[in-house]
Amino acid sequence: MVAPVPTTDPAHWLYRLDADGWLQAARGELAAAERALGSRQQRAGVTQARRAAGMAWNAVLVATRDETGYGRSYMDHLQVLARDASAPALVQQSARALVEAPLAAEVIQLGRGDTTLAGHAAIIVAHVAERLAPPAHA
Repeated sequence: MVAPVPTTDPAHWLYRLDADGWLQAARGELAAAERALGSRQQRAGVTQARRAAGMAWNAVLVATRDETGYGRSYMDHLQVLARDASAPALVQQSARALVEAPLAAEVIQLGRGDTTLAGHAAIIVAHVAERLAPPAHA
């Protein structure tokens, strides 16, 4: 009898969560990014938006069992994704926007903060969720 292959490894940077776990973590970071950016907390919001997108991409890496080529950090993932010609153009643009986003606001905003960067992270999270969704049966 062959022992089942474990789906997670708490000691491994990537396999400590399964694909669903990474997507769930990404959604939590995305919600935190939206709150932070909406409250004009630029540094925290940008960091959380980047983390959300990077965590979502970890789900792809886990699902494909391929940890080569996209680096190890969420910024590595985003930098590669920004120039990955196999990714949809909107996903590439969103990754590029997150990589290039300043950590400090250039203009002091009044009222609710700009959550555009959370929107870019949401595009990547949604792309990953769609890519990993089981095929629908006709």
